[in-house]
Amino acid sequence: MNGKDVLKRNGRCWNVGFKSVLTFAVVLLFGSGVSAQAKTITIKSPEDLRDINWANKGFGPGNTYVIGNDMTLGDGEYATCRLTRGKFVIDFNGHTVQNANNKLGTFSISGADVTLKDSKVSSSKPSVRSYGAGAIDMTGGKLTIYSGNYLGVSNGTNNPTALHVGGGTCVVNGGFFYGDTIGSDCSQGTMYVNGGTFQTGYMFALGDLGNGKIKISKANFISGTTTYGYHFAIGGYAPNAQTYDFNRWLASGSSFSTQFQTGYWNMQSSVLAYPYAYNFYAVAYETPKLAVTSTVKKPGATRIKKIKSKSKKLKVSWKKQSGISGYQLQIATNKKFTKNRKQENVKATASAKTFKKLKAKKKYYVRIRTYRNFNGTTLYSNWSSTKAKKTK
Repeated sequence: MNGKDVLKRNGRCWNVGFKSVLTFAVVLLFGSGVSAQAKTITIKSPEDLRDINWANKGFGPGNTYVIGNDMTLGDGEYATCRLTRGKFVIDFNGHTVQNANNKLGTFSISGADVTLKDSKVSSSKPSVRSYGAGAIDMTGGKLTIYSGNYLGVSNGTNNPTALHVGGGTCVVNGGFFYGDTIGSDCSQGTMYVNGGTFQTGYMFALGDLGNGKIKISKANFISGTTTYGYHFAIGGYAPNAQTYDFNRWLASGSSFSTQFQTGYWNMQSSVLAYPYAYNFYAVAYETPKLAVTSTVKKPGATRIKKIKSKSKKLKVSWKKQSGISGYQLQIATNKKFTKNRKQENVKATASAKTFKKLKAKKKYYVRIRTYRNFNGTTLYSNWSSTKAKKTK
């Protein structure tokens, strides 16, 4: 959304000139800034949910938004939640957000860093449902999904998906994704799948519909049944089906649970309305259920070897580990690491870290763990045993 759209939403009419330019700059300044202090905000109305992107509405990036009740985002021009910049965490909290507009997705992510989860999701209730373009329509930025049920359900006039990745980076660590025609798809950008279940009523549980990059470490795929009787668990567009390789979808240490066949389906001969967009598909067929399993495990833990006390400083050394991306250290003034906590990430080549600007003659507690970056996410080891030391 551009500055003109923002000004329209505020219900004002601005003349071209210095006043409009100045106001436009102010709106952008306050609309793009991250909150000085992160807040947890409960959202109870569709109007507020649509406006959480805008700091000048009292919301903006940098906050956690908890959905307070079921809601429908209406049928107007702005009948969707658009997230364009900054960081957002959205917890559906056991409630359903849906969009009645049959042309728009329920959530539109074009440049923000968004985390979606449902802390109270039940197996039977959708977290996000769309009768439009899709439950989640992503064209840029970063999206991380941990849990929730995402449904793209046709109302007879469209074929929505649960998750459409048309740009940016999407990391799926869990959740359920169902689309009447296609469960989820990636046409541009990158999609990392580290968990979850994808299901379709007709074509692909997960499809590559363009130039996207898909890497799967672990997930389940449940196909629908086409008019040809095939079960397309996964599939992708390719001009030559014989050269399409689904193994390129697999992340390191992952494998398909069963053998499947690849072939092509000439959509052009059966669906004349789409002679160009849907020509030949390489498909995995006759496999109603397909799973990807991973042997990748979290990295091994390390231990603190020594803590050396200095004036308002503590130098922590540890046993180095191999096959990791780095170490994460925490220091605090209580055993639960809730008071005066500091956290630092250091490189995998390091074996010591000095914490500075501490309080003099104060007892501090320290712990460490390793981490490894994998498939768009971070795997952590268990925390080490806690050690304590007083500063000088």
